[in-house]
Amino acid sequence: MQKQNDLSGNAVFDQWTSEHQVIDRFTDNLSEWIAAQSKLRCLQFRQTVEKLGELNEQLQSHFEREEEICKHLKAIHHDCPLDVEAVQRQIDHDHSDISNRLKHLIDQMQEAELAMDGWKKGVHELGLIIDLIEQHDEQEAESVTCLLTRVSL
Repeated sequence: MQKQNDLSGNAVFDQWTSEHQVIDRFTDNLSEWIAAQSKLRCLQFRQTVEKLGELNEQLQSHFEREEEICKHLKAIHHDCPLDVEAVQRQIDHDHSDISNRLKHLIDQMQEAELAMDGWKKGVHELGLIIDLIEQHDEQEAESVTCLLTRVSL
């Protein structure tokens, strides 16, 4: 029974990892595209807002999947639910912070159209948001791996 839970936990973690890779590729491509636009001084605010919206949609879908993972972890890690709840609280906080900052950036980029200063601020904020996503992913991976390791012991 324990081994079956571990395998399903690993399958969920593998799926989660795969989704992270998709988001990582998307943010890498977005960063490269933004850098190219900045060099050309070809400020594509509307297209940028669309791309940021796509990132937001991907993240929201991914965040929903992470909630499912936490539910799964609670089910297989029933002996220590407080550990899972602590991870869940941190994940919820990070998701809210990332979502709010990205939505705010989208609003700012819509308002800043045609202003180079607005573009520079937006690009800077996007870099900070991407860093935040990466930090969140790393912390989350450590927490989930730790919980899954405990289950397999």
